[in-house]
Amino acid sequence: MSENRGRRLGTFGVVVCIAAAGLGGWFLYEWNGTRQDRANSRAEITEACEGLVDPERVMRLGRPADKVDAGERGDHLCVLRRAAMFEGQEEMYEYFSLTVAGSPGAVTGDGRFDYVGGRSVVVTAKCAEPVEGTGVTSFRVTATSEFERTDFADPGELAALAREAALRAAAKAGCATGLPEVPQDLTAAGR
Repeated sequence: MSENRGRRLGTFGVVVCIAAAGLGGWFLYEWNGTRQDRANSRAEITEACEGLVDPERVMRLGRPADKVDAGERGDHLCVLRRAAMFEGQEEMYEYFSLTVAGSPGAVTGDGRFDYVGGRSVVVTAKCAEPVEGTGVTSFRVTATSEFERTDFADPGELAALAREAALRAAAKAGCATGLPEVPQDLTAAGR
């Protein structure tokens, strides 16, 4: 009787080991695939948005995503899409866009943050001196959440992304600017 019991336990042990190895292999496969998606997404964001925003921060915007690619730009510097499941199929949906414009006109104040239309934040960074050769005196950056529901993206995070892009765009152009931190009242107003 104990010999049969030993065989059953031995067989059960082999089955458990095979199942654990299979399950572990699946998790390793999934983890490696997700890691590769994230690496590809970071590279896509950096290229599409010309290095003006932190890819990790963009991927955490709203509902975090591991898979992001660039969509049709239109008038924007970049439009980003993220993977989402719809009726069992993975589809790419627009969720973030960035617009950057340099302006040679006069700007009042040192920097501005404006929450626009429920889904966009506009940041204006004033240059200390006009940029040599172009005459640009400010940069206007618009970060937009492409979600229909405004609660998917924190306006404070949109403002932080727009601020980061404005500072990086200004630095690339040789525009010295001292843009203030994101104001707390902007964050509160956007909720």
